Amino acid sequence: MPNKIYSRTGVTWLFLFASLLAADPAGAQAVKVKLGSSLSPPALHVLAPYVALERGLFKKQGLDVEIVEIAGDPNHTKALLAGELDAAIIIGGTAVMVSASKGAKIRAWLVPNPISPFHIVARRESATTLQGLVGKSVGVSGIGGYSYHVPRIVLERSGVDPDKVQYVSVGSPADRFRSVVAGKVDATMATLDEVAKLAQYPQIISLAEVPKVVPELPNNFSMAREEYIAKNPETIYKLTRALTEASRFIAANKAGFMAIAVKVIKDESPEILSKAYDLADPRLVFGVNGDISEAAYNYTANFLQKVGFMTAPVPYDKFFERRFVNRVLQELGRM
Repeated sequence: MPNKIYSRTGVTWLFLFASLLAADPAGAQAVKVKLGSSLSPPALHVLAPYVALERGLFKKQGLDVEIVEIAGDPNHTKALLAGELDAAIIIGGTAVMVSASKGAKIRAWLVPNPISPFHIVARRESATTLQGLVGKSVGVSGIGGYSYHVPRIVLERSGVDPDKVQYVSVGSPADRFRSVVAGKVDATMATLDEVAKLAQYPQIISLAEVPKVVPELPNNFSMAREEYIAKNPETIYKLTRALTEASRFIAANKAGFMAIAVKVIKDESPEILSKAYDLADPRLVFGVNGDISEAAYNYTANFLQKVGFMTAPVPYDKFFERRFVNRVLQELGRM
């Protein structure tokens, strides 16, 4: 009889131990997730996913994340719709709003960059004001891309007809800035990284700081196909939680963020990256709350309608799947 009691006790302990292992995320197999980013090479304001990787925030949530850099929103959107990516973590807001209005079954689940942290810069000899850009060339990633729409929105808000400017497809933010330096185009939309270097290029000046002209305008959304969200809601939640924690780390810990930034953006000096960080409030640049107001969304949608890129925008509550952000904010509070 004693042996039978001992045997049953041993089985009970083994069962409990196995149950604990199964409940422990560290003991479970990580869920693989392939995330796309439209900036290649990345700029400072889109580094939250890289911070989440470096600090083990994805791993803490039981995720094995791969970041795939795809130059340009159009190519990125095609890859997402084709199922080559599980989600798009950094993709231009205007591009995906247009795609969704045309029937693409995609939804936003996080807003990693709720403002547009850019400047409109130009060669001093070409223009010293936004009005001076009339008849001049502006370098963009592609017609219809985010870097195409933003200068147009800034010009219109400033009383300048955006159709009186020539738009030239150049490529990535780094390519566009080099084109202005080389005199191939007169102006472009520059990242904070590039603006931080303007002292090295006295021939280039900043004409406008985008968020001061149009504070309503969001930059990037995190998107996924409706089918993927429906099948993997817990994965989307975990991504949202990890990325929100990363953004809050960036906003609260400049030194720690800089240590990661210099690893990711290897071709830029620590001094320039530090200056770029200081050019804007990181709590506004990075999605510390991961959301966007309905008014800001509608402002952008109305502009895209007015210029003919969109006929019937997807309503805010149908475009932005807020339940994951709401859950994270309930857990962490607003910052």
